[in-house]
Amino acid sequence: MMNQETATEPIRTPSPQNALDDLRQKYLRCQKLLEATTDYTYTVHYKDGQPAETLHAPRSFAITGYTPEEYEKNPFLWYEMIHEKDRERVMAYLDRLMSGSPIPPLEHRIIHKNSSLRWVRNTTVPCFTEGGTLLGYDALVTDITEQKIAREKIAKANRAYKTLSLCNQSLVRSTTEQSLLESICHILVDQGGYALAWVGYARQDEERTVRIAAKAGKDLQFLGELRICWAATKECGQKPAGEAIRTGKTVINNNTFTAPYGETWKETALRYGYLSSIALPLFLEEKVLGSLNIYAEEIEAFTVDEVQLLSELSEDLSYGILALRTKTKHAKSATALAASETRLKCIFDTVQTGILLIDQETRTILDANMAAAGLIGIPPKKIIGHTCHQFICPAEKEQCPILDLGQQIDNSERILRTANGEEMPILKSVVQLELNGRQYLLESFLDISKRVQDEKERLALQGQLRQAQKMEAIGTMAGGIAHDFNNTLQAILGYGGLLVHSLPKEGESYGFALAITEAGKAAAELVRQILTFSRQTEVEKKPLRPQYLVKEVLKLLRRTLPSTIELRESIGLSCSQIMADASHIHQIVMNLGTNAYHAVRSQGGIIAVKLDELEVDEELIKELPEVRPGRYMRLTVSDNGCGMDNVTMQRIFEPYFTTKNIGEGTGLGLAIVHGIITSYNGAIHVQSGLGEGTTFTLFFPIVEELARQEVVKAVLPLPRLHGQVLFVDDVEFNVALGKHILKRLGCDVVALSDSREALDHFCADPEKFDLVITDQTMPYFTGFELAKKMLAIRPNLPIIMVTGHSEIVNEEQAKSIGIQKFLLKPMDIATISKAMEEILCSVPACLTKEM
Repeated sequence: MMNQETATEPIRTPSPQNALDDLRQKYLRCQKLLEATTDYTYTVHYKDGQPAETLHAPRSFAITGYTPEEYEKNPFLWYEMIHEKDRERVMAYLDRLMSGSPIPPLEHRIIHKNSSLRWVRNTTVPCFTEGGTLLGYDALVTDITEQKIAREKIAKANRAYKTLSLCNQSLVRSTTEQSLLESICHILVDQGGYALAWVGYARQDEERTVRIAAKAGKDLQFLGELRICWAATKECGQKPAGEAIRTGKTVINNNTFTAPYGETWKETALRYGYLSSIALPLFLEEKVLGSLNIYAEEIEAFTVDEVQLLSELSEDLSYGILALRTKTKHAKSATALAASETRLKCIFDTVQTGILLIDQETRTILDANMAAAGLIGIPPKKIIGHTCHQFICPAEKEQCPILDLGQQIDNSERILRTANGEEMPILKSVVQLELNGRQYLLESFLDISKRVQDEKERLALQGQLRQAQKMEAIGTMAGGIAHDFNNTLQAILGYGGLLVHSLPKEGESYGFALAITEAGKAAAELVRQILTFSRQTEVEKKPLRPQYLVKEVLKLLRRTLPSTIELRESIGLSCSQIMADASHIHQIVMNLGTNAYHAVRSQGGIIAVKLDELEVDEELIKELPEVRPGRYMRLTVSDNGCGMDNVTMQRIFEPYFTTKNIGEGTGLGLAIVHGIITSYNGAIHVQSGLGEGTTFTLFFPIVEELARQEVVKAVLPLPRLHGQVLFVDDVEFNVALGKHILKRLGCDVVALSDSREALDHFCADPEKFDLVITDQTMPYFTGFELAKKMLAIRPNLPIIMVTGHSEIVNEEQAKSIGIQKFLLKPMDIATISKAMEEILCSVPACLTKEM
C-alpha cells in the first residue's frame, strides 16, 4: 500500500523529449538484462504471410551452438536443428500461431551444433495488425534440458517403482509359472515403458540353446531372427542373454553402437531401434535357470538406480518361479497322494488276499478287506472289533508271534475258522507298521486249500512215478528174464516133444513126456502173464473169452496172498466173448483183488471172485443207467473186510484218492478200473458198509460170435519134409535141439551157434539152402541184421525168425524186409513144423506122414 503523502502528491507529466530518453534507457536496460540471462530471444518478421526476416540474439550460441550470423547465413537452420521426431509438432504449433489461436509455450528437442540433444521451451508473443494479419512474433527460448532430465529421472523412477510394485502384485496373484512370466513381460513394456521384454530358459541339450518362455513388446520378430544359446564357444552364446546365463551375472548394454556382442546381434538390434539392453540372470535353487531380458530405444537407458530395481525384480521373479514350482510340485504330490490312496483302497478292496488291520495295543481288528470277508464268510463290519485269534488259529494258544514271541515277521501256515464252522488251510503273513504315530499289525492270508490238495496230488504223482519206474524196471527185468527163460523152455518143450513123437502111446513114459510138454506150455504162459503185467505187450481190443484170463490172474494173485486169506473163485467157463484187451482184464482183476487183500489183511478173511452171464432187465437199468438191455458178462469181486463209509464211497473213483498208507498205493487203481469199464461201454457198481465188507460188480457187453469151436487136445503126426536148412542160434543146447528136430522132420541141416560163421557158410554157396531158421538176439549179428545181409545176396531166400523176447523187432518189421515167418519161443515141434511145411511144400504130394 502507498502512504498518504505519496497518494496526495501531484502527478508530474514528463516532456516528450524526456519520455523518449526514458524509453531508450528502458530498452537498453532490457537488452542488458536479456544478455545477462541464460535464455535467448529471436524475432521473426512476416511479409505477405511469409517469414521475411529472422533476428537472433547473441545468446543463441550458448543454447544452440550457432551464432546470429550463422542463422542469417542459413535461413533454414532453425528448422534443421529441430529433432526430426519433433518437427511435425513444431510446424503444427506455427500453423496455430498464424491462425491467431492462443498458444501455450512449446517444449521440444533440438540438436546442438556439437550433436548433443537439448530440450528447449519456446515462448512466443505474436504481433497482429488491427485486421488480424500476423506482422511477426517475438520468442523467448529457454534451455530446459537439465529440468527435463530431472523430471524424466523422477518420472522414470516413479515408473520403475510402479513397475516393481505391479510385478510384485503379479508374483502374488499368478497361479501358474507361464502366466507369471507373461504378466511380468507385459508390465515391463506397458508400465515400465521399455520397448521389449522377454524371459529365456536355458536348455541342458547338447547345443545349450535358450528357450523363449515369454515375451512382450513391439517388433517381436526381432527374437525370431536371433539364434540364442549359452555356450561359451559359440557366437550365439556371446549375446547378453547367453552371457548372463553362463556367468550368472547381470549384463548391461547402454550403447548398442559400441556393444561387444557380435556384429549380427548389433546390426539386428540397431535395425529394430534397440539402443540399450539389460540381461538379468534367474536362479532356481542356486542354479541359473535363465534370464530376464529388457530392451530400450535410448542410449544410457539403464542407470545405476534402475539396474538395482531391476535386479531386485529378477530376484523376486526367481523366488516366484520357485514358489510356483514348489506349489505345483506340492499340488502334484497331493494329487498323487490322493490317487495313491484311491489305488491302495481299490487294491485293498479287490485284492484276492485277505487283509486285516489290527491295533497293536488292543489286538482288535480295525479294518478288513472284501477278500477277508469272503474267506471268513461275514461282512467286514462284523469282523471289525474282534480279535484275530477268533478267526485264525495261532501256533500257540492265544499267543501272537510278533507281540508275544518276539518275531519281526511271521510267515506260516495256519487254519482259518470260517463263519459256518469250517476250517480252511491258509498261508498267513504278519508284519508291524506305523501309521500316523500309531503301531499296527498288518495280517494277510491266502486260501491254500488247492495248494494243499495239489501237494497231496504231487506226492501221489511222485508215488505214481516211482511205481511207474518200478514197473519200468520190472518190465526191463521181465523182458530179459523172458528171453533167457523162453530159451530154456524151448529146450524143455522141444525135447519133450521129441519124446512124445518117439515113445509108444501105450507106455507110461509117453504120459511122462506129455506131462513135460504141458508143464513147459504152462511155464510159457506164466512168462506171457508176467510180460502182460509189466506192460511189455501192446494194448489191443479184440473179441476174447475172459474166463481163461481171469483164472490166470487169480493163479498169479493166489501166490501173493498169505495163508490167512482164502481166495474163492467161481468162473463160468462157458461165458461168451467180450471186446477187450487182455492186459486190461489183467489190470481190472489184479487191482480189485489187491484192494480186497488190503481190506482183509489185518484180520484175515475171504476174497470171492465170480464170473457169469446175465440178461439186463429194466430193474437193473434203473439202478445202473449206464447199461442197456441185452446180455452182459458180470465180474464180481467181494471181500468180508473193513468196508467203507458213504463219504469214502463217493470218492473212490477220484484219481489219487486213497485210504492206504504212504507207499502202499497211488490212488489210481480204481480210477483206472473205472476208466477201462467206461471205455468198454460197461458199468461198475459198488456196495459196501463199515464192517460189512465190499463188493465190486462190473458189467461187460457181450459181442456176438459166429460159432464156438471146441478145442480138441490131440497129438498130430509130424510131416515128412525134404530140404537143406541152415539153423542159427547162439545157445548151444538150442542148436543141438534144432538139429535133432530138423533131422526128425527129414531135413538136411547145418546148425551153427555163431552168426558170423553162418553168414560165411551161406556166402560160400547161397543157392545151397532151401530155408534159413535164425534166432533174433545173438552176438555179432542179430537175426534181423543176418537176414538183411542174406536177402541182399539172395532176395527170394525163405527165412524163419524166432525169438524168446525182443523189444527191437516185431513181426511187422521182420516181414517188411522179406522174412516170411516170425515165431516166438518157446514153441512146440508142431508149430515149427507147420511153419516149415508152409514154406518148403506148396502141395501135399511133396511130403509124407509118419507117426
